[in-house]
Amino acid sequence: MEKGFIKNEDLLKESCKVDDLLDFSLEIAKFKKRIAVIEKPSVIALVGPFGIGKSTMLYQIEKEMNKKVKWVNFDAWKYPDRKNLWEGFVLDFTKEISQKDFEITDKIIKGEQNEDKKTLINILSKIPGFAALEGLNHFLNTSPARRVDEIQKILKDQIKKLKSDLFIVVEDIDRSGDFGIFFLETLKQFISGLEVDKKLIVIVPISDSSYYQKLDSYLKSVDYFDFFQPSQIKLDKFITEIFQDDLFSGQYNKPSNGKIIWTGNNRKNQIISFFECLFREKAETTIRLVKLIIRKANLVYKNQIEDGQEPDFRITLCIEASKYFRIDNKSERKYFNDFKEKGIIANSNIFSSFLFAILQNKPSIYERRLTSRGEEKEMIVKSLYDFKFIERKNNDKLIYPSYPWIFDDPFSAEDGILGGITKFYLEY
Repeated sequence: MEKGFIKNEDLLKESCKVDDLLDFSLEIAKFKKRIAVIEKPSVIALVGPFGIGKSTMLYQIEKEMNKKVKWVNFDAWKYPDRKNLWEGFVLDFTKEISQKDFEITDKIIKGEQNEDKKTLINILSKIPGFAALEGLNHFLNTSPARRVDEIQKILKDQIKKLKSDLFIVVEDIDRSGDFGIFFLETLKQFISGLEVDKKLIVIVPISDSSYYQKLDSYLKSVDYFDFFQPSQIKLDKFITEIFQDDLFSGQYNKPSNGKIIWTGNNRKNQIISFFECLFREKAETTIRLVKLIIRKANLVYKNQIEDGQEPDFRITLCIEASKYFRIDNKSERKYFNDFKEKGIIANSNIFSSFLFAILQNKPSIYERRLTSRGEEKEMIVKSLYDFKFIERKNNDKLIYPSYPWIFDDPFSAEDGILGGITKFYLEY
């Protein structure tokens, strides 16, 4: 298998337990400051779009505070039918605190705490003179109410055993339907009735869509809401850690005339600014989506190389990204479908700006320009060209290279289009 352009694939996995490569330091400081002043046991919802980085931020706080406080994570997604969330939570919580108590709790929750006694009674009742013992099984059956009390007592005892402050993160409640809401209400009622001499905070990440759809329900089960809205995503560290180092060093000159086609540092800054631009301009952009685009583009890039192409990884990224974004909010039509149907990337979108920055070897897809009011402002570079997808003639990679180019003879360009890209990028 050909080498792709990714240096560290582990950083692109769907996991929140990774280093903070997006610099959430400002958001972390604000959130810690807010929870520091909460005195009573409370539930706080951390609201933000799916995949924006809520759980990643919480993991950074956990790493920082782990030696000072007890941090417990509960994932509701582990319980597919969602009906046993409360019991699952108590079981997972006890396992974090005490293995010995966990084994006892496990038996209670599974209804096995009296099974050994029942088995012995059943055996003895078969012996003449011991038949009356069979009736004792009735007294070993635990009523639902008593069982709930037992489970809550276990949880209360485990919490009181702790000497340090306690932070509990409850994941995926927003994807657990009504059962998730019922669980959250139960948890809030439980901790609000506790008398503890420590800080007890339950943090519940929820999507903004779930927040708006079920606000009335969340108001009953949450004490405080905090909105996770990173003011500005910076991707320098993210891109540096993920992409192969040699992609961002050296330079390439066109063999025919020695013109500089790309320099490593500009390559890097073009990619950083392209993805940062998607975050600014496209509301649906999340770090989860960016990771997906990069993972998929890497596979496509490998396939392109295996097929004998000479792809520019930046173009592969650009075309792959176009598959995930709508042209406008009124339509479900993606940019990629438009490019493929028309055979052109018009000079009026983020993708053509990225291609133009590549073509001109610019250090960013942004530039500082004067507004109509005479104010200097950072704006997206507007491409001077539409880019037409061209089929290579006789597989001529010198005249029809894989990076964007300008037609040598403007008069031979069809429909007045001066920019070109090889067509194979649309075929993967």
